[in-house]
Amino acid sequence: MTISSITVGLFLLYSVTDTLAQFPGLNIKDENVLSLNVTDAVYNSNTSGFLSSKNISSAPYRITEQHYLDQGFLNKSMNVTNSQTYLDTYLSDDLLLGRGNGTIATADGQNNISWISSDIGRLIDDRWVFYGVILFNNTHSE
Repeated sequence: MTISSITVGLFLLYSVTDTLAQFPGLNIKDENVLSLNVTDAVYNSNTSGFLSSKNISSAPYRITEQHYLDQGFLNKSMNVTNSQTYLDTYLSDDLLLGRGNGTIATADGQNNISWISSDIGRLIDDRWVFYGVILFNNTHSE
């Protein structure tokens, strides 16, 4: 059985990554707004490292593949590593479509959660800001 959740978040490249998960059983029918408060985040990155980047294509759009490794906390207490790969398609100099995937793993390697994402990135004040959705895939009921 596969259990999945959708995460809505605001991502700042080279900065802290915070996400708020919406769990499958959550009833938000009567809610007006989901919070993007950092204190509500399921995952918080405290260090982020850029590993590599390569150009995949330059026409008709520039496409790059980028790799990152974060250290952080899951559920505010569990130390985890988030290994990430993003394929970014630059629609203009200040707008891109990002597709990502990765794995969040505990320090002992016993628990892993894979994820995929789809984002729109905008260059705002010389920083890329991403708006998107992350889908977690976990085969454990916890």
